[in-house]
Amino acid sequence: MGWLATTRAILELLYFASSVAIAVFAFLGLKQIKLGLEQLKITKEIARTNAKRESVKFASDQARYFAEVCSPLGAKMWEEYRQKHFVYLNPPQRQPPFIVQQGEIVSQNFDLKALNEEFPKSETIVEFLNSLEAFAIPFAAGLADEDIGFSEGARPFCQGVLQTMPALFYLRQNQLGRYESAVKLYEIWSRRLTAEVAAPAMKALDELKKAGSQRIRPLDHNF
Repeated sequence: MGWLATTRAILELLYFASSVAIAVFAFLGLKQIKLGLEQLKITKEIARTNAKRESVKFASDQARYFAEVCSPLGAKMWEEYRQKHFVYLNPPQRQPPFIVQQGEIVSQNFDLKALNEEFPKSETIVEFLNSLEAFAIPFAAGLADEDIGFSEGARPFCQGVLQTMPALFYLRQNQLGRYESAVKLYEIWSRRLTAEVAAPAMKALDELKKAGSQRIRPLDHNF
């Protein structure tokens, strides 16, 4: 029966060795998984950093585009507007001239007669509107850094859209173009600009409210 004892000893040795091997492989596997997760985290961080860098660069390029393309086209459009004695973009007497909600022009007080007569005679405004849309697309899509875009171009961009909204209305009404990104970005940025203007007044109002609520506590005589 000695061979049985020998066989049993060998099997026990093999079982022990396999257990050790499994433990070693499990340890190495867990270590590899940990390294893989750390590498994935680093890769994601690098990708996030690169995306942020590209977003900032895109915004800077768009700011340059506005200065080099949109502004000259706007000046060209207004020169034609004056030379041809147009009035279709003139602000109406009634206020507000229009209301935009969720990307739609839900209310307007434009001079529709002048708009329908004069807009088809304009040769430059569509080109200017196309440039505003091209500027707006990366910001509206979240591809370009909006904070940089806002600080660098919000005021001239919003002014351009504000002044040409009758033309955008005409194009939408006649199904010639919607300029979704330009209108969307205008709606967001114009509200932010309004909030910036109102912020100091709101802060002063809050301070007045706090001052008005201050009271002198009467002495507590129960001591």
